[in-house]
This record gives sequence, C-alpha cells and structure tokens, in this order.
Amino acid sequence: MNAMTEDAGEAKEIPEKRTSAPRNAELVSMLHCTRCQLSYLPSKSTSALKLTYCSFLCELGDLGFSMVGLEHMERAKKPEQPPTPEPEPVAAAE
Repeated sequence: MNAMTEDAGEAKEIPEKRTSAPRNAELVSMLHCTRCQLSYLPSKSTSALKLTYCSFLCELGDLGFSMVGLEHMERAKKPEQPPTPEPEPVAAAE
C-alpha cells in the first residue's frame, strides 16, 4: 500500500527516531577521571576505584599503588635475630 491508496482520513503514524536523546543523556551522566579528566563509563573502568579513575593505569599513576595490589600485599617479616650474649664482667686487676 502506498500513500495514494490509503484513506485520506487515516493518517499513518511514522515512529520518530530517537538517536540523539539517549546518547546525549548518556554523555551527561558519564564521570570524569580524577587524573586525566577524560569522561568514562564506570562499568568499563579497569580500576578498582571505578567512580574515581577511568583505568588501572590512572589509579596507579595517581596513587602510586593500586588497590588490588594493596589488598594482596603482605607484611615483610623481620628476620629473627638470635639473642646477643651478655658480655662477661671484667675481673678487677690486682
């Protein structure tokens, strides 16, 4: 059917394309990385601090360590030192 054969009283509704509204709304809600100021989606971030950094590298560069590395870090054990023997008292010279 084309437009000529349809009844003049009936108007065929054409669905509107919504291309820019969801994309713009998504861009507005994107976060900005604390280190590099780029916008990013938290779900795509490789950082442990997803609401702060866009990637693992920004987290590592800004903090100097990563949260994952900090979680797996173990304290270095101090080497056991044998007890030092007490010096013998010196006898008085006669």
